[in-house]
Amino acid sequence: MLKKRRYTDICGDKFFAGVIAVVTSISVLLSGCGLQKSIILSESATDMHLDFQELEKENSDFVAWLYIPDTGIDYPILQASDGDDLYYTTHNAAKKEDARGALYIEAANLKNMSDFNEVIHGSSAYDGAMFADLDKFLDRAYFEKHDYAYVYMDNNALTYYIIAAYTRDDGNLLEQYDFSYAKGCREFIDEIYDSRNMNKIIRSGCETGLEPEHFLITLTAPSRHLPGRQTVVIGCLMGDAAGIMDREIDYGDEYLE
Repeated sequence: MLKKRRYTDICGDKFFAGVIAVVTSISVLLSGCGLQKSIILSESATDMHLDFQELEKENSDFVAWLYIPDTGIDYPILQASDGDDLYYTTHNAAKKEDARGALYIEAANLKNMSDFNEVIHGSSAYDGAMFADLDKFLDRAYFEKHDYAYVYMDNNALTYYIIAAYTRDDGNLLEQYDFSYAKGCREFIDEIYDSRNMNKIIRSGCETGLEPEHFLITLTAPSRHLPGRQTVVIGCLMGDAAGIMDREIDYGDEYLE
């Protein structure tokens, strides 16, 4: 069992290009799914402020907020406190029945986002809500224009560099790979880099370099165009405002240090 800090050099200097946002100070009020947030975007993209106490008061299942600039993805992330991973497929963030559901992580993922791969589920709602925009990342031009995803928590603000987008079978990632071991992490990394998937897009400069020490998010939704497939968009952590992201990685018998 080894404890290692994350790497931040997967894509070289490009990996730090998005830490400072180009937006100027602006205050907006956004609402959706029954929850509201007050956002302040300042010179640093990691300075987004949310009223976490109010969000948690409205729904104690609230984990974090996911925001991808210039997309429709701007929603709370939930985790069903009773362990029912299907609950938010049929209920929105206000716990009201809603065919669009909500964005959620499974019980197997940690709420502090410190797993190797935090899998965030959402629907491909036909009205454009939830993760309907994920399919747009399969277009190279759109992918190139959308580099970063932000996750905001009560004690931290995380910046992810979007490194890959593709479709895959609709199997559950947390069941297909054991991310509690380095071996399972490497198997998923191999999937990301597998060149046999012809519709896969990899960010230029990020074709290699992922290791089990990284922190990933995988945004996933059923494909709107390919039955039995899911669209995945993968980001790698490159900004940790609080400097607290860390975890133990079990290498088993892979090698000894």
